Amino acid sequence: MNQLKEISKNMIERYSSRYREMGYDIKTLGWGSKDQQYYRFSQTLQTGLVFEDKKILDIGCGFGDYANFLNENKIKYSSYHGVDINPDLINEAKLRNKDKSGHDFSVLDLTEVNKTTPLADVGVMLGLLNLNLKDAMDNYEYSYNLIKNALSYVNDALVVDFISSKMDPGYPEEDFIFYHNPVTVLEFALSISDNVLIKHDYLPVPQKEFMLVIYK
Repeated sequence: MNQLKEISKNMIERYSSRYREMGYDIKTLGWGSKDQQYYRFSQTLQTGLVFEDKKILDIGCGFGDYANFLNENKIKYSSYHGVDINPDLINEAKLRNKDKSGHDFSVLDLTEVNKTTPLADVGVMLGLLNLNLKDAMDNYEYSYNLIKNALSYVNDALVVDFISSKMDPGYPEEDFIFYHNPVTVLEFALSISDNVLIKHDYLPVPQKEFMLVIYK
């Protein structure tokens, strides 16, 4: 538990430091460009999941950009709830979305299950599991902990993505990135659900990624 609390503390400071430096900027969230961000988002719409008329939970929502993406693509979801561990990002998201009905935001540390957070139909958890924790904790243990907790908040399915160990040979390995093995992660997903989809067919963003849909 102390490991998780320390990791959460470091995650908060990591993004608060970026926010102090860059403010409301896509690079604060670690994105190179909006095109890259939206390309990753677009993969969620190609999984076969239905988002229309669904309650959406965006875990690690940052500034709430996924809601903007859904709106731009004319996806008429029922409601959107964005959660993030970082209060600075949540405050900015609230400011940016204050005039949108059916949208709300709250601070949530996913290492602990907070039952006051509303349940949703579909959860998306994008870009949360990419940082190499090194000696702080085993990355697979950390990822599995967060995925199990995230599943407790959704009724239908959870979408979660990873940077793949099946690397793009044209892109150099980076020390701060953890590269999940898709076979290892798929075996874990099948241990907690009989209904799983793996998507490993999209272009690098800029590194090779894959996406899982885990159905309840």
